[in-house]
Formats: sequence, structure tokens, C-alpha cells
Amino acid sequence: YGDHRDLHSFPTRRSSDLHMKRKLVTILIGCMALGLFGCGSGLSDTTKRLTPQQSEDSEQNVDHTGNEDQQAEADTTEKKAEDGSAETSFGYRYRQFALNLLQQTYEDGKNEMISPLSVLAALTMTENGAKGNTLSQMEQVLSDGTPVGQQGRELSSYMKKLADTENTHLNIANSIWLKDADTLHVEDDFLSENSKLFDAEIYQAPFDEHTLKDINTWVSQKTEKMIPQILDKIEDNSVMYLINAIAFDAKWQSPYEKEDVESGTFTSENGTQQTVDMMYSTEAYYLEDDSTTGFIRPYEDGYSFMALLPKEGISIEDYISHLSAEKLIGLVENVSTDYDVDAAIPKFKSEYSIELKDTLQNMGMTDAFDEEQADFCGIGTSDNGNIYINMVLHKTYIEVDEQGTKAGASTVVGMVETMSLYEPEIKTVHLDRPFVYAIIDTETQMPIFLGVTESVEE
Repeated sequence: YGDHRDLHSFPTRRSSDLHMKRKLVTILIGCMALGLFGCGSGLSDTTKRLTPQQSEDSEQNVDHTGNEDQQAEADTTEKKAEDGSAETSFGYRYRQFALNLLQQTYEDGKNEMISPLSVLAALTMTENGAKGNTLSQMEQVLSDGTPVGQQGRELSSYMKKLADTENTHLNIANSIWLKDADTLHVEDDFLSENSKLFDAEIYQAPFDEHTLKDINTWVSQKTEKMIPQILDKIEDNSVMYLINAIAFDAKWQSPYEKEDVESGTFTSENGTQQTVDMMYSTEAYYLEDDSTTGFIRPYEDGYSFMALLPKEGISIEDYISHLSAEKLIGLVENVSTDYDVDAAIPKFKSEYSIELKDTLQNMGMTDAFDEEQADFCGIGTSDNGNIYINMVLHKTYIEVDEQGTKAGASTVVGMVETMSLYEPEIKTVHLDRPFVYAIIDTETQMPIFLGVTESVEE
């Protein structure tokens, strides 16, 4: 992912996870027939969990023991991604997807935050059942043409290595919800692959008002109540939901003291001014290129807040439109510790929701949403007609204050029938006008969350 030098001095903890054993196919078949595992925590009696409940020591971000061949395969995949050229590595493709998504969803004058990781996880699970031209389009949009098998292994390996510590909490959860109907026939290989790669919990439910409540309960629990509701209703022809949920809660490495917070002015793009609480600090990591000044402020373990402020005279719209994976990589690789950064961040919180169907179609993923052209035979079949995607709903939440940052995200893909030693120079970067920000994984500098603040909500 490149030589990031000084950033590796940030405290990090990495962990690894082994995939589920291939016996899962047999387990799934048995569970579907007998409903062995019953409902999940807090869910109704009509929802049956078809995958075994994991114990606390087998969560996504905790070390496992198990199949050594699968671990070796994951290690080899990761090594290939790191050894590949910058233009073909997983890190490069991930950043480019994140920026493409931001550029396609950005609306002038509106606050926005997306979790590219959440969107990519939900869509990659779906991609595991795509075939033909539908698969080719999804591969192009999600991973710049990288085969789904390689993309899935690399994404799985990356997510399972993300730090989750006492001071910096990250929870990633995935689930697949199947309609309990004799007309729906789901491929066992599709379920087992997503359970193996993404620890996806599999549920079978009648898709009634109880299922709606159960899905919202699951998302609320997995995002630690930051996304209390993801769905308003379940359509009559819905047969499957593929869901990702992320919860992030981190304390600043150096929390702000009471005296560090002062009243300030935030000026939006159209000149409107707001009185806000600005949090002032001196930071050690300075970012700059021909269009950007910024800084990196670390959380306690494994993650950092990266602020990117367009230089005077560059509109936030123009700035976002010219962002690229190369630009992000260049900013971090050339981070400077030669200066003290006089930094200021407004206290803010934001909720954001978007339907990504049109966005993904504009990016080139069209067949997946076409009731006639969609080819998801790898997922299964329905006696009532072809299976296709009718919605990719994405919701996020973020709150930044003196102590740290809380952020949550959920993505639902809905499937229906017919988602230094000398005195340093001081550089000033006050986020008192529209800016771009990211919460990045310190090890790879890849964005878990990516947002734009054009006005401040407290």
C-alpha cells in the first residue's frame, strides 16, 4: 500500500480471522430444513437463524484458530495485493471506488458522509451470486475489473485485520435475509461463500411486519443504535436482503480540554456564516499539495481523522471532482512532520441517507437492476420470475466532539422477483469553511468513512 513512514508510529493493533469451514454447506442445508438455530438475539420467533451463533471469542476482529489452508490462502492473497503495482493493488482500487462513490453522490451545499467499506461489503456479497454480463459490470464498478473471487478474498482479509481495541472500537457485521417461501430456491454455495468470507449471518423469515422489525433491530444492534432504522417497509415481491452494518467509536489520542474549545465562525460556500464550537489543537502531521492543505489527527489505536481543506479559490465542488486515488496516496505518502499545525475542527454531527440505485447505474452497473437482464443465477432462482436488485440503501451517522468520534453505517441491498530539533514553522488549517474528511485505517490509510461538511450541525 506504499511507504507511509511516520504514520506507522501511530499505535495500531492488527488481528486476523480464519474462514468458516467448508462444512458450512452441510450445516446450512440441515438448518434450512430443521431451523436448528432459531431466531437471533432480540428477534421474533418467526425469524430463524440458519448459521450458528458465534461466541464472543469468534467475532469478526478477533483471532481464530482453524483451517490452516484457508489462512495460507488469505495470507497469499494479501501478499499479492501488497506486492502488486499501485494501480492494481486492492488499496488503490478501494480508494478509487470510494472517491467514485463520493463524486457520484455529492450534491452542492449538502453535508454528506458515506462508508465505502459498508457499500462495498454489501455489494460484494451480492456479486458472489452474479453471472455473465451482470457480473462483468459489477466487477468493473466495484473493483476495476478484478475477478469477484480475488476481490472477495482481499476485502475479507482487509476487514478481518482492522483493529478493534478497548480504546478504539470497530464492529463490522453482515447478514443475508431470505424469504421463507417454497418458490425461492437459494444456492448453498452462495450462502457458504458469504458466510466463509464475510461471516454473514443467514436468516429465514416470512418478510412480514415482524421481519421488518427484526431487520431494523439487527441493524440498530450492530450499529450500536446509531442507525436505529434502515427499512421503512418490505415490498411484496422482495425475496432477499443483503446487509452490512458498521459501528465505530474512538477516543482522540489527545482529547480536547475545556480551554481548547472556543466559539468560532464557519462560512459555507454561499457565504452564509454560522457560530460554532471550534476545537483547537496543535497537530504534528501536515498535508499539502497543489490544491489542499490538511492534517491528520490520531485516535488512540489504529485509526485517524484526516482533514482536507481546499486551498483558497478552489470550490468544494471542483475539489471533490478532481480527487483521485493517486492524489490521496500522494498526500499521505508526503505527509510532513516539519511543522506544527495550528488546527481547528468544528464540533459536528450528521445523519445521511441515500438510495444508491441511480448512482450505481451511472457508474456502469446497469444489468443488476434490470428485471430482464439481471443474472443472479449464482444466488438462486424464484418460481415467480427473475431475481434482480431493486434498491441499495445506505445510511450513516457521525458525531465529532472533544472526546473523539462515533460513526455508524449500514447498507442494504434489496433483491426482488421480476447495495524536529529546530523551532518548527507553524501551518494553520482551520476547518472554518467547507471541507472533506475521512476516518482512515492507520495501517493502510484507506477510508472507512468519507465525508463532506458544508454546514455544521451540533
